[in-house]
Amino acid sequence: MLSSRRFFVGSLGALAGCSLFKGGFSGEPDVKFGVLSDVHLTNPGDEDTLVNAFKYFRDSGVDGVIIAGDIADNGRISQLKRCADSFNLVFPGGKGLGGRHVEKLFIYGNHDIWGMYTTQKKDPEFARKEAIAFDDARPAQVWEEVFGEPYSDFWIKNIKGYTFIGGHWTKKDQFDDLEGFIAAHAKEIDSSKPFFYTQHSHPKDTCMGPWAWGRDNGASTRILSKYPNAVAFSGHSHYPLTDERSLWQGAFTSINTSSLRYISHDMSLRENLGGNGHGFTSENRKHLMPSLQTNDGRHGMVVSVYGSTLVIERRDFSANASLGEDWVISVPCAEDMSFEARAAKRVAPQFAPDAKLSIDCKGSLLTLSFPAAQSVDKCRVFEYEVTATLVEDEVDLIQVQRRVMAPDFYKPETAEGAAGTCILSLDEIPIKGNTVFSVRPLDCFALKGNAISAVFNTAKTSKKA
Repeated sequence: MLSSRRFFVGSLGALAGCSLFKGGFSGEPDVKFGVLSDVHLTNPGDEDTLVNAFKYFRDSGVDGVIIAGDIADNGRISQLKRCADSFNLVFPGGKGLGGRHVEKLFIYGNHDIWGMYTTQKKDPEFARKEAIAFDDARPAQVWEEVFGEPYSDFWIKNIKGYTFIGGHWTKKDQFDDLEGFIAAHAKEIDSSKPFFYTQHSHPKDTCMGPWAWGRDNGASTRILSKYPNAVAFSGHSHYPLTDERSLWQGAFTSINTSSLRYISHDMSLRENLGGNGHGFTSENRKHLMPSLQTNDGRHGMVVSVYGSTLVIERRDFSANASLGEDWVISVPCAEDMSFEARAAKRVAPQFAPDAKLSIDCKGSLLTLSFPAAQSVDKCRVFEYEVTATLVEDEVDLIQVQRRVMAPDFYKPETAEGAAGTCILSLDEIPIKGNTVFSVRPLDCFALKGNAISAVFNTAKTSKKA
């Protein structure tokens, strides 16, 4: 039976991202598969989470498992073998419960191919033994030896009448080859059904948006835009599945697979996260807050297909818990599913009526502390906007504004949530005086809830400091 944790974000339902779906699907799905990426196996024991995910997929009755690249963190054959061993442990002979065949739908990522690039220069003999991509012929040889199946830069497989295509990361930019590959296999793709394509990097300007780290050169977006029934899965960025921008629907469907190893803290302009080399890079100010540690996030999903409807369960395999309501989407999409359109149908998170903002001053540092904002209609808090406004002579003048991520933005949601903080320096506040400090909760689409505030006289404090 399918979980009741569902909401529509596609053309089947009403509110994008928040409304509960009250209907149901009877019987077994046409096909079901697990989705992972960025496993980054490094040391023995790292595969424990992978085995845990495989077992969940097995118990869910999947027909296949996608891994969208970066299996071997350092590009070593021994690391890749641990993935194969883990799969064979859970799916001996490629079989799940009741003898169900479970197809491997794996691809190489950049770490698999480039992971030993530096080592090859420093220790060529070790690289000769261990590097997956020691030479141009090695990736194919290793793949066939480790996974026991033929290798090609692109592969195509059929599971219960649904087409799956995968494109490996190679030493060349091969995305332009995708167009010819799909055209050559057009007769194997049922245009009345979704087909599923996997590559490591995000198709440019799709899931996560144009600022996202880890997008490709745009070729795959151009090519897949010709196929409204295409569903692309991609990883590389490690962005969390708690972010609704992980799902993009336009000319085709693009879905961020996140990571089974750690969740990215590569977002610019957040006081408690690092920067983003693909986004805004001109902020050189030193942050006063340490970057959030998101290494305990282990995300993946289970996709159940009912004709042209996909039910997508998001899960954290570290906490062994759901990451939120299941996504239910139509492929192709029949309505405006842009981020702007979906945001317009959402409701901002809010602080509880009794929520209070407290301010503690030590030397020149102000620490603002506040409780977690609460979800409204299933729309959870993702980050906070913190503003310091001078209030003198009936004039409100903004002095400083910062954004901080919710400490648990990537984790399964809990009833109480994680309290937030923001640290500001008095030196950052140009004009001292009676100052209103306010905090507003934001969802992943930057919808802003109501603020909680506290007044603090920075002039008196600065004199003491």
